[in-house]
Amino acid sequence: MDPVTHGIIGLGIAALSGQPLSIENPLVVGVTLGAIAPDLDVVVKYWGNYQYLKHHRGVSHSIVGLVGISLIITFGLSLFYKEASFLNLLLWVFLGSASHTFFDILNSYGVRPLLPFNNRKLVAGILMLYDPFITVLSLGLIFVNVDRATKILATIILVSLYISFRILIKNRVKKILDNRYKISERKDKLYVLPALMNFFKWDFIIQTKKYNIVGQINFITNKVKIRKKLIKPNNKLIKKAYRTELGRYFREFSPVTHVEIVEQDTNIELKITDLRFYLRNNFMHHVTIVFDENNQVIEEAFHPYKYDNRIVVQSA
Repeated sequence: MDPVTHGIIGLGIAALSGQPLSIENPLVVGVTLGAIAPDLDVVVKYWGNYQYLKHHRGVSHSIVGLVGISLIITFGLSLFYKEASFLNLLLWVFLGSASHTFFDILNSYGVRPLLPFNNRKLVAGILMLYDPFITVLSLGLIFVNVDRATKILATIILVSLYISFRILIKNRVKKILDNRYKISERKDKLYVLPALMNFFKWDFIIQTKKYNIVGQINFITNKVKIRKKLIKPNNKLIKKAYRTELGRYFREFSPVTHVEIVEQDTNIELKITDLRFYLRNNFMHHVTIVFDENNQVIEEAFHPYKYDNRIVVQSA
């Protein structure tokens, strides 16, 4: 989710405390800062988009990172709000920061919450990067004047129902696609994730032995749109490309990719595309790895957000 949405969620959590929503209240300031702070890894952009995407949602989103962030924010605020209880403030700041990781797990990028001890990424893939329901619910907590117990109970019920609803819809979409394309019968692979810009649509990728099929389905009308049907190449250089530094990173970055092979005079270029995110008729993230006539890597380049963006990671 974007930082603004995380900040609104933080204010919503602060509203559950029953205390006044004022900048003079350290709890409100702390929870809001905690909800935004994990995305301060954006400073890594100073070293370029490759380093940013490589480290984004890393340690700052992990449990260890959240504890560290909460301690820093609480200690900083205690210097200005000397009357505040350190432990009480720390608890609420941690709730704010934990909400950040929780909702990031629910979208399609995911989070590695156990860093630095375990690199496993948790991805639920049920919420959009910007989710209107969660935003409206948080605004309701801020502006609707009801007693604290009612707010807490309503929040638990509504968030639980909404997450359950999104899981049910995702499973329903999977079933529709499975019946239509015989995915289970053919032992193909299916990936389903929320559309980037439309609450009522879900994106999907079907991986067969011969094709990568990318499309979108409307869960209200069940209408399916196939965006791309890509032929899967068979070349020994593909495995070698994934063993490069950039290839290994991209495989961790995306669970579903497509490889296109382009011959250029004596060189061979492998273009690896992340099939998850499709915006303005193009896929967002790409990698190109170039081999010479002796099948040696001579260049690795990362193309974040659009193919025209080109960052050379390694060059012979």
